[in-house]
Amino acid sequence: MKELHFILQSKGGVGKSLLAYLLGLAHQHSEQTLFVDVDSSTETSTRQLKFLGEARMEALSLLNEKEVLVRDNLISYLESLSDSPFQRIYFDFGAPESEQFPALLERDLPFKEFTDAMTYQAVFHVVIGGGGAYKASVEYLQRLLRALNLQFEVIVWQSITTFNNFPGLATELKANCENLGLRFRTFGDFDPGSNLGSQILDGIRRGYGREEYQTGARIRLNKELNDHFKDELIHQ
Repeated sequence: MKELHFILQSKGGVGKSLLAYLLGLAHQHSEQTLFVDVDSSTETSTRQLKFLGEARMEALSLLNEKEVLVRDNLISYLESLSDSPFQRIYFDFGAPESEQFPALLERDLPFKEFTDAMTYQAVFHVVIGGGGAYKASVEYLQRLLRALNLQFEVIVWQSITTFNNFPGLATELKANCENLGLRFRTFGDFDPGSNLGSQILDGIRRGYGREEYQTGARIRLNKELNDHFKDELIHQ
């Protein structure tokens, strides 16, 4: 059964593409894993995940010739994956595409019926930012949960760096996830003001694989993966 992993958040700048990058590193040597950039405005993952090679990185536009979002384009693409050799497919959605996703679930077609018919397993990864992004991030999570109607697994990801000055919000988020029965995970514990942190963030922008980093930054990245991405590393 193929696994579809949707990385979503309608609030921009919270770390969706960073999460996609770290997941890409965790699956760097997993030939059965494909990553799809569904962010037509920035195409960030296309740049950051270039270390995966063209065979394991694709871009999908949900815009028509008039730059209008066409949600059904996603369904057509998902259908085309049925004969794909990849068993795990990660989709990095941009903010506008994420904004439209609940409407696809609620209005366009019964998504659970579709995934069951295609023998797909769908998992939804929702990134939550701290500080000024927190309220909008949580509101999007609530909207998506209503649309999913308890039919799919939802993983909530706390973007650690954005919560550094807001420990109360971090505690609140974790507690709310526990109360709702949602899996809670954290990622991205990089200090941009430190030497290693700046090296890593620069490497992310350049689309480096693990072996392209200097020794210290590579070891720090490996710690991030071992601390927060053990589930993904077992698929290597």
